Amino acid sequence: MSLSNNDNHLEEPIQLLDLLQITLNYKKFIIVLTAIIAISSALYTLSMERIYVAQTLVKSTSQSISAGDSMGGGLAGLLGLQGQAEVSGSLTDIDSTIAIMNSRPFLEKFIIDNKLLPEIFDDLWDKKNSKWYQDVEPNLTDGYKVLKESLEITFDPVAWTRRQVGYVLIDVSWNNSKTSAYIANKLVEDINLYLSNQMVNEAQKSIIFIDEQALKTNANSVKESLYKLKTEQLRNMMLANSSKEFALRVIDNALPPKIPSRPKRTQIVLIATSLGFLFSVLLVFLKTSLFPLIKQLKF
Repeated sequence: MSLSNNDNHLEEPIQLLDLLQITLNYKKFIIVLTAIIAISSALYTLSMERIYVAQTLVKSTSQSISAGDSMGGGLAGLLGLQGQAEVSGSLTDIDSTIAIMNSRPFLEKFIIDNKLLPEIFDDLWDKKNSKWYQDVEPNLTDGYKVLKESLEITFDPVAWTRRQVGYVLIDVSWNNSKTSAYIANKLVEDINLYLSNQMVNEAQKSIIFIDEQALKTNANSVKESLYKLKTEQLRNMMLANSSKEFALRVIDNALPPKIPSRPKRTQIVLIATSLGFLFSVLLVFLKTSLFPLIKQLKF
């Protein structure tokens, strides 16, 4: 019993030594194959498109309450429903602002205003002659899809842990460093202008409506309340026209990133090299162990 156990213990190191010897015998093959796979992966990463991610941090200014909401609150006060006319806080404001920023109408307008189609479809744009190849302009809807996929808008997790509501991180992924930073910064600028213009338009419509209602009533108390609402709409218009950071205030501007975020070339090459080494060793073991056994089989 003890002799058989000793024999088993003696066989194990011999088998391991045999495997090690086989590896050393084919070391040139293993090194060459591993090197080929490593070089191939390095060349592949060089052919991959570089993606730069620009990031800007913004905060809600809690001013993007529509004129319609404001007037609705005033009318509710006339009816004795002031408690139900309260406007939600900054969380609702930032949610609404981000939803509009991600919307098709805004992004399509953003592309048109900033002439981004040639930048989005740079492979179809003839920069030398400033025209589209074959005179076929890409669809604006396709440009919207590409731009939307490049955006990632998230609430700042650090702010959330500190219970600070209203901080947002805007990431723009692009194949050009300067363009990624430009889009990130310009998005904030344009959404502020877009929402301020929207409030001005709504306030103007509200003022026209208030003036019409004031002419229809003879009750002094109602007229006084309507004039207060008109004053509030005029205040909203002044606020929208005077503030450049109407909905979002920039905390940290986006800068052109110097290092691409993708692809992770070092990681790809290291992983490919490790897999190449394991694959070459596996081929050696198959050649020296499995193939001879297959040849001995008789079918």
